[in-house]
Amino acid sequence: MRTEVVTISASASVRQLGDLLRRRRISGLPVVDEAHNVVGTVSVTDLAWLSDWFAGNVDGGSRRAGIGGHLDEKKVRDIMTPDVFGVEPDASLAELARFFSRTGLGRAVVLEGRRLVGIVSVIDLLTVIWDQSPADDG
Repeated sequence: MRTEVVTISASASVRQLGDLLRRRRISGLPVVDEAHNVVGTVSVTDLAWLSDWFAGNVDGGSRRAGIGGHLDEKKVRDIMTPDVFGVEPDASLAELARFFSRTGLGRAVVLEGRRLVGIVSVIDLLTVIWDQSPADDG
């Protein structure tokens, strides 16, 4: 589990979200309130779904210029998934494996109640499993 988690506010603009994802080279992150409670998640998939919205809201002129203004108007709260799927800090490897298998998600927020304490990814889980598996010498 990583305890230093990149987060974003629901009131941040979609432009700020895109800039953060690109700068940090991540594909998604938790959305938190002022008390650091998780209120949702947002990912590059949510950004991709905006293409239909942009197509319907760009009026003439340069398509790129039209989209740019909308990136500042549209907020993270407008595109985030408000459902919070996570695990508790003491989740076992088996519980994490079931979580990832059942949800199809690539990351799980680690929560104490609604408060964010960390994040764990499928890659984190696989790394632990591989590191604990004996090498095949055959």
